[in-house]
Amino acid sequence: MSELIIPKPNNRTQLTMSDGAIMRLRQYGNQTKPRLVLCHGNGFAIDAYFPFWRLLMSQFDLILYDQRNHGQNPFHNLSGHRLKNFVSDMEEVFNGINQQFGDKPTIGVFHSISAVTAIKHTLEFGKKWQALILFDPALVPGPDLPERDIGLEFELKLVKWAKNRLDGISNYRDLADNFSRAKTLKRWVPGAYELMARSILHRDNKMKKWFLNCPGIAESKIYEDNSKTHLTEFISELSVPVKLICADPYQPDALAPSKVGHAIHKEYGISYVAISNTSHLLQIEKPKECALALTSFVNELNVTL
Repeated sequence: MSELIIPKPNNRTQLTMSDGAIMRLRQYGNQTKPRLVLCHGNGFAIDAYFPFWRLLMSQFDLILYDQRNHGQNPFHNLSGHRLKNFVSDMEEVFNGINQQFGDKPTIGVFHSISAVTAIKHTLEFGKKWQALILFDPALVPGPDLPERDIGLEFELKLVKWAKNRLDGISNYRDLADNFSRAKTLKRWVPGAYELMARSILHRDNKMKKWFLNCPGIAESKIYEDNSKTHLTEFISELSVPVKLICADPYQPDALAPSKVGHAIHKEYGISYVAISNTSHLLQIEKPKECALALTSFVNELNVTL
């Protein structure tokens, strides 16, 4: 079995949000290169995307962070676990990165719910990012827009699913085994199931069990918020260049985000590429192809430091 081990970062820092939530940032890669900030999808953790971001370390200055109550961050509270706070967190994280690691042009690289967060952040706070590279954003179109029904139905299913997530297990490998048996996750690279399980769980030594860093009820609240958040018609109004890198919408098991992403491209002309034979976790299914799509777009931007 291939085990994926996260290396020690070049630097770490900790930020405290305005409501007291803690965000732990890690810096990897080449600090003389253009900066990328990376974040993950709902219920996941950015460490689990290591098969993807390790391929970027020689070419970029990488700053990684987890959403509140996810990944390496300590659990804060349930009441503040809302999409609107993900957005305000992004603003505080962006400013904190410049203060802690130096101010330079920064590109946002965001998957799923963090991609939705980045769109909303840019609409609310203006041009902060040099560009946005959005992997399979979990967008729910507004009424009467293309793929509205499939996007909404998918998100509402996730609301119910997350409330019943398996938690309090004896070994993280039990969750890894569940991932490996899921048909929608069949394309993950070797070692990714175990890495994901380790990245989204913590062990309670007193109870001798493993628990989700982001409890299912918290994950569910974000899906619920997102089901009511309609941003697709505003993407063409964003003040920064945008690239959609999406899963394959033509796969028999294609999920809603890939279909919505394709519809956005056709409707609004947003720059777009689909990675063939992938599903929603495309960055840990075909990391090389995803990294190539990212670097190709960055090269087109001609970012100067």
